Amino acid sequence: MKLGKSWLAAFLGILLGALGCGGPGAQLPPPQIMAQADSQAKNRLQEQLLKQVAQAQVSAVDFKDYKVGPEDLLEINFLDTDKLRAEIRVNGQGEISLLLVGILKVGGLTTNEIEKKLVQLYKEEDILKNPQIRVSVKEFRHQKVAVTGAVNKPDHYALIGPRYLLEVLGMAGGLSDKAGEVAHIIRSQKGSSSPRGVSSFSPGTETVVVDLNRLLLKGAVDLNYPIQNGDVIHVPFANLAFVLGAVHKPGEVPVKNNMTVTKAVAQAGGQHIILASNSATILRVDENGQRQTIPINIASITKGHEPDVPLKENDIVFVHESGMRRFLFDLKMFNPGAVGAGIPAML
Repeated sequence: MKLGKSWLAAFLGILLGALGCGGPGAQLPPPQIMAQADSQAKNRLQEQLLKQVAQAQVSAVDFKDYKVGPEDLLEINFLDTDKLRAEIRVNGQGEISLLLVGILKVGGLTTNEIEKKLVQLYKEEDILKNPQIRVSVKEFRHQKVAVTGAVNKPDHYALIGPRYLLEVLGMAGGLSDKAGEVAHIIRSQKGSSSPRGVSSFSPGTETVVVDLNRLLLKGAVDLNYPIQNGDVIHVPFANLAFVLGAVHKPGEVPVKNNMTVTKAVAQAGGQHIILASNSATILRVDENGQRQTIPINIASITKGHEPDVPLKENDIVFVHESGMRRFLFDLKMFNPGAVGAGIPAML
């Protein structure tokens, strides 16, 4: 009996080796290497975007050209006396009300301009002989931009001074994994100064479509457009395809960056090291609603014998199991004592 088990173990070990079930030291196939490179590129991109938001926050603290507007919260300090210190919200008419001088129009002024105006008023009213006044914006509410769609933190964000598309995407935490290949800058047509390439998607607005691949991966800095108060930045979600069957992480993949069968399989964790065969099928519904099945040989594609197949929205890539591999796998699961050291540890 021991001889039989030993013989079976040796046979299974040789057979699995012939089927290509390598151990932990096996080299990754080209699609998985490509997937790792894509992941590293995405990480670098996210780091770039987060650096942009950090720089924006630092520069915002000392930005002097910001023009105050409704809902901004001002902090007014008098170096001569603390009794007149005040925190005041600018009303809808762009006004504030101060002790001893009354209502003051501040909308459209910078903090420096407000300081000069206050110094003049307190002198004219003979309230302070040599007033030294400092005005700062404690809460920015007036100039805002909305960021929606496939970003990590969609929300409204304050615009403090001139800001650009990359900075605002950084404020929103960068692009999500499901982001498409473009961003839309949507703004009112009234009084706008939009760059070239504008198309109107809805009445009263105009939309600039920005190619994120050119901007982020190819360094086309001319596409890093300035953002204006009231703009909406929308990052559409990528169309999705699905990878099922004998892969490590079955699920959805975004159809972007020239997504192909081998790239999609790599993003799904690659072919299952034990169970997968080299056969796959694309299930696709054409423009007429007819179902298509497209047979694929993954090994032939990775060896360059056949062209890789581009994927379309809602495609399903099904990676087939090998019947022999499944038999050996089940044998190990149901009768572990029959298989010895000749079988790779993953079984």
